[in-house]
Amino acid sequence: MEDSNNFLENIGDIDGEQDIARSAYADMLHDIERNEKYEKAIAKVISQMKNKGISVNVLDIGTGTGLLSMMAARHGADSIVACEAFTPVAECAVKVIEDNGYSASIKVIPKRSTDLILGNDLPKKANLVVAELYDTELIGEGAILSYNHARKELLEEDFLSVPSRARIYAQLVECPLARSWNRPFSIEVTKNDSIMPPPEAEICSGAPAVHDIQMSQLLSESFTAITDPAEVFLF
Repeated sequence: MEDSNNFLENIGDIDGEQDIARSAYADMLHDIERNEKYEKAIAKVISQMKNKGISVNVLDIGTGTGLLSMMAARHGADSIVACEAFTPVAECAVKVIEDNGYSASIKVIPKRSTDLILGNDLPKKANLVVAELYDTELIGEGAILSYNHARKELLEEDFLSVPSRARIYAQLVECPLARSWNRPFSIEVTKNDSIMPPPEAEICSGAPAVHDIQMSQLLSESFTAITDPAEVFLF
């Protein structure tokens, strides 16, 4: 994987900082239901810890624009270290946090969590970790690696986590539209000229591929459920 700090140097005249920030983070920032649930959970955990007389020291892994860190600050966390490996977004987080008045409460480190140095980047081990490391397949963004490293190196033994668990469900569906994505079709160049695939290709379904799409993005009549959803993984 190319180092995130060098990525922008290789994309020419594209305004990469703006394009990437908008495309990668806007959906999450505008997901009101998701954000409300995160804040409710963060507020609940911090309140429970403080009611027990425990100082709340937060580690925010992959802070992005700093949203979860600011939620923790708003609900009274005693210290917050937020790390973000992608430098343009880490710089954005610093500005967002400053504009919202939380600079004194949140320390942003432009590193991967696995590169944090205890006693330097992180003054002491945290007892609450907040993170949004999940993609549509749940663990595709290296969540297990990041959590395992944090648990061993950066967190107290009895740390708490938001979120604390997740499940993956699988469901078989029949979808002619999705199946067609693996099959070549003729391309009409002009009314009298088309590019035709070989006959063998037309009857070959091709190698199955994972299409990163939510079924909710398709019309309900375009697919048929064959099984009920089934839990296949608990994390």
